[in-house]
Amino acid sequence: MQRILRTVPFIIFQAIALLSSAQINTDQVMRIGANNLYFEDYVLSIQYFNQVIDVKPYLAKPYFLRSIAKLNLDDYLGAEKDATLAIERNPFIVDAWEVRGVARQNMGKNREAIQDYDQALSLLPDNRGLLYNKAMAQQDIKDLDGAAETYLTLLKRFPNFDGGYIGRARLRLEQKDTIAALSDIEKALEINSNSINGYLMRADIAINSDKNYASALEDMNHAIKLQPKYAGYFINMMKYSMAKMLM
Repeated sequence: MQRILRTVPFIIFQAIALLSSAQINTDQVMRIGANNLYFEDYVLSIQYFNQVIDVKPYLAKPYFLRSIAKLNLDDYLGAEKDATLAIERNPFIVDAWEVRGVARQNMGKNREAIQDYDQALSLLPDNRGLLYNKAMAQQDIKDLDGAAETYLTLLKRFPNFDGGYIGRARLRLEQKDTIAALSDIEKALEINSNSINGYLMRADIAINSDKNYASALEDMNHAIKLQPKYAGYFINMMKYSMAKMLM
């Protein structure tokens, strides 16, 4: 969701004029708030949505958009509350269920998050993000069979989603099925040769399974090429190199 443009000054000036009037044009203020949200100026967008809510508290959309802004500011409790207010006013806003689910998942409320994802999936069953987040939440509450079933559904519908294979590989490692986990990692790397997590996980398996430091070093080299500024990868490289020399 990275954006490089900024809202032009005359729009902001126009917004100030609108907000200072006795009766604001809520549609226009909503558009300006959404515009700032799009360009990732979350604090300013919240100010505009506040103005609309003050005038028309019965509308669902400003609460929903404000919940997105708060989610991006890591205000998970605020995002949860605003998404709830949006859902109370219009339960058919699928994204509001998703935002509340993500906020709850970030706060460790995984069971409640799963309920939100299920509600959203009942309205939009082929949503990749919803299925992926639900699987992770299920794994977090140790519903490993449920997570496996969700990953199976996800990968049937999105067979070229490398992140889904990486997620299921983590699940399979937790289930002590290293062979199946490696198969998923290989599939993810086949789809996306730039999957850093794939290389890191495969290196970790190589070390922990059979002390294959040469294979681990090769995978760490790939990770460093993809993310050269992360110092932790170089530390791992030194550890693996020293361990290889001592063998």
